[in-house]
Amino acid sequence: MTRSARALAGPKLVVLFHETWKYFLVSAVALAVDLGLFWLLVEKAGVYYLAANAVSVSTGLVINYALSVAYVFKERRLTSRRAEFVGFVAIGLMGLVVNEGCIALFVGVAGLRPVLGKLAAAGVSFVFNFVSRRLLLFTARK
Repeated sequence: MTRSARALAGPKLVVLFHETWKYFLVSAVALAVDLGLFWLLVEKAGVYYLAANAVSVSTGLVINYALSVAYVFKERRLTSRRAEFVGFVAIGLMGLVVNEGCIALFVGVAGLRPVLGKLAAAGVSFVFNFVSRRLLLFTARK
């Protein structure tokens, strides 16, 4: 984004733009771990895909939190890191419900292979998680 575009957009929009692409990169790293673990559990260990999804999403959630607070979000709504982590996990669990519903739909109803269904579900839950975390956890206190 050019300097003149930043001036026109305003500082809050610029921050949102940078947080969005950084969160996308952090989420890509977490998704790579999530997807790799999911594949191992489903394809190699024979774990049921919804159970494997819960385990792999939870692992990705911890990675996403650590990277998000280190590299993405600079403002905090909560002063307690413990409360922030609990909120992050609570949103992640809601995101897991969204993700499980999507993967069940994509695999169980549409007939996609589990890994493809997981990728499609990840796109939906990415949007839910980013918007929820940004609005509820990582904005300045008023």
